[in-house]
Amino acid sequence: MNIPLWKRWLSYLYPIQLDAWETDIHPELNLDLSRGRFQLSTPNAIYSFEDLYVNFARAFQRINLDKLPNKEVLVLGLGLGSVIQLLEQKHHFQGEYTAIEHDEFIAQIAQDLVLSKIDAPITYYNTDAVHYLQMEMDASFGLVVLDIFQDDQIPDYFKSQECLADITDKLHPKGLVLTNRLYNRPKDRLETDQYTTMVFMKQFPKGGFIDIKGNRILLSDHQYLKSS
Repeated sequence: MNIPLWKRWLSYLYPIQLDAWETDIHPELNLDLSRGRFQLSTPNAIYSFEDLYVNFARAFQRINLDKLPNKEVLVLGLGLGSVIQLLEQKHHFQGEYTAIEHDEFIAQIAQDLVLSKIDAPITYYNTDAVHYLQMEMDASFGLVVLDIFQDDQIPDYFKSQECLADITDKLHPKGLVLTNRLYNRPKDRLETDQYTTMVFMKQFPKGGFIDIKGNRILLSDHQYLKSS
């Protein structure tokens, strides 16, 4: 998408809507230009914001990526590819990515707008992440990033112990899991606190979390956190 320079400048004053779509999975998807970046959103949630996707942008700053046992990364919920973009362009992480995105339309615009500029190899699967995680395969990912929402709701499976067990089956024994949760409204805080204690920490007893501007990033091993 060719964006005139004047429009990029104007986007630093206020967001500019570039397009809107309806897909089989998402009744309303919006693409805006904001602060010079592409922002993909639904009515109640931001799905991607290039390098300004602040929850993962700040989380990666706090995590020692050099400790990962390998460069194999599984991204569950692609959006526009902000996670991959941040790792490669901001942290110079030379990963090999497997990206799962259920909405074929989102995967296509991610490729057109952002991921065509990524050097790293990316293997795409246009499928429900439930199906992918429950497949029998020989996999040992060093990093798994779970960022799946339906608007501002997380589908039930991705809040379950079963999901974390399926992820663990595909994780290197010394690998790291990161998952994104809302942590803004009182309801979100209560649900996330309960999930943290009763589900996530039961699967990952060494786990921890990073609270970032209305979100909480849970990580499966607090020893990955930098000391300062």
